Amino acid sequence: MADKTYWIDANGTEYSFDTPNIKVLLGMRGKFMPPIEYVEDEIPLQPGTVPRAFKVKPRDVDIPLQFKANSEVELRNLVRSTLRMINPLKRDGQIKVVSSDGSQRVLNCRYTGGFEGDEGQENSGILWQKALLSFRAFDPFWYDSSTVVQTFTTGQPATFFPFFPLRLSSSTVFADIAINNRGDVETYPEWIIKGPGNGIVIRNLTTGEVININTTLNVGETVIINTKPLKKSIKKTDGTNLFSAQSDDSSFWALQPGQNSIRIEMSNATTDSSVQLSYTPRYWSP
Repeated sequence: MADKTYWIDANGTEYSFDTPNIKVLLGMRGKFMPPIEYVEDEIPLQPGTVPRAFKVKPRDVDIPLQFKANSEVELRNLVRSTLRMINPLKRDGQIKVVSSDGSQRVLNCRYTGGFEGDEGQENSGILWQKALLSFRAFDPFWYDSSTVVQTFTTGQPATFFPFFPLRLSSSTVFADIAINNRGDVETYPEWIIKGPGNGIVIRNLTTGEVININTTLNVGETVIINTKPLKKSIKKTDGTNLFSAQSDDSSFWALQPGQNSIRIEMSNATTDSSVQLSYTPRYWSP
């Protein structure tokens, strides 16, 4: 495959692993499917087992590299700069793969080993050095390199319509919206709701799940709903925590792969009101 491989460090600086001095060798491992673990129950006196659950495990990705230089000093500096850019003491970086079809996907990960230095005859020379860099992705999914952002508004004054709640749409007022998650698995969106309005309800009609928040937003006030695991929150931009304002049937639901029918409801919305949805598709492989 004519993939191009890059490393993005914790500060967002991008480095190529395909340069005149650095080349990705054949033998890259772990980039396609992450390991899957099944939880099974034994059946007394019966053959086989019953699958009870499964879990997508963290993945390890190995990238074999060869470094070449015109002098020993240049080679040493090339190795040093590479070690500096994959520094595991910083936050996670990203492996970025650009496929031959132009798609770009990233894997959040951290260097774990392989560059200790093997200076045996098969792995090093005066002007070259091989290394097998290993990275650990605690989140095993690849992400699209760009985030999908869509904004929905009423399109005209709410007083023109005889009943509430309004259903906001990017094209037609009072219409449900279809969101196509092109990823392989579910992904967790962020919602930004700008007032005025009250009684925020965001439904995923495909799954039957709902986010229902009993609050009132004045003109210019904004609430941000983050549904991502370990980062779940509902806050106004002034820092007010609205987590307790949820209804009992609320959940931080995900967008399923494929088509999702979404309904956004907010009473007393005007042309100043808007709802912004952002999400990043997730994939099994780059």
